[in-house]
Amino acid sequence: MTIYKKEAELEAVKERCAILDFGAQFGKVIDRRIRESAVYCEILPLNTPASKIVEDGYNAIVISGGPNSVYAPDAPAYDPEIFQLGLPILGICYGFQVINKEFGGSVGREELREDGQVDIEVDNSSEFFHALDPVQRVLLTHVER
Repeated sequence: MTIYKKEAELEAVKERCAILDFGAQFGKVIDRRIRESAVYCEILPLNTPASKIVEDGYNAIVISGGPNSVYAPDAPAYDPEIFQLGLPILGICYGFQVINKEFGGSVGREELREDGQVDIEVDNSSEFFHALDPVQRVLLTHVER
């Protein structure tokens, strides 16, 4: 297969997801799961500019997890313009904290480590979540640092 043919095939892909990598130990698992859903995706540096996401034709963003705190002075940088693109964005772990903080929420600390499963409510009126049941069981891990 020539490079030209690969580029032409990528042009034909309609569903494209950018994974902004914040250091998730499960980044490749996230990537594989998205690809298993017949969606093309790439793991990109966390500071990828919003303009590059638009230029490359992504129509969804996943912000991965990572070991950092959103309140740390050396918290990883991202382009806040990604939140102005009108694309669906899924935050996983640290990525969810970034979204929460970006929109005026707060992130609290827990005294004890907690791991387990918890049910969350999903707004499945969104195109990104339309095929999901309104209640999803997810994994929860947090710890005092």
